Amino acid sequence: MNLNNIDTRQVKDYKEAIKKDPKEARFTAKIEGDWLFENGGPQFRSIVKVKDGTYTMESSHPNFAGPGCSPGPMAFGLFWFAACYSSTFMTEAAMRNIRLTAAKTKVEADLDYTAQFDLGDNPLISEYRVTMDVRGEATDAQIRDLKEYALKRCMGMFTIKHAIALKAEVRLQK
Repeated sequence: MNLNNIDTRQVKDYKEAIKKDPKEARFTAKIEGDWLFENGGPQFRSIVKVKDGTYTMESSHPNFAGPGCSPGPMAFGLFWFAACYSSTFMTEAAMRNIRLTAAKTKVEADLDYTAQFDLGDNPLISEYRVTMDVRGEATDAQIRDLKEYALKRCMGMFTIKHAIALKAEVRLQK
């Protein structure tokens, strides 16, 4: 069955696979990319696998005089949070058999570049805000419950709300 553009059979099958073997729930997400050196073009490129081939993602460092030729890294980060939150919300709505007809998600982040330019120690990001407008066959209580569910179960929101161990290294290649 497909509800809200979610293949609910696939979701149920995966949940059953995890019940049988909890290791099925664990994997490592990864992406790698290359810095590009051609003046005026995008500065970073990743090619990721998709169902029927590959998808190219390109980014440009923030251009403080206006938009660059590609989205900046923050746009991809905010896109991740918005897409992850929306996906978690809509998947759970489908699993609860709640038919929605529209959903629009907005994520905002309050940024401060003071520290990045060594001009102070203000936090780089002081607040995130998520707003989702939905329409469909649901009650206010169902929507509130779905919101709380998505805030607790979305990996993007989990990342925003919790300190997560980070291991970083830079290796000089010769």
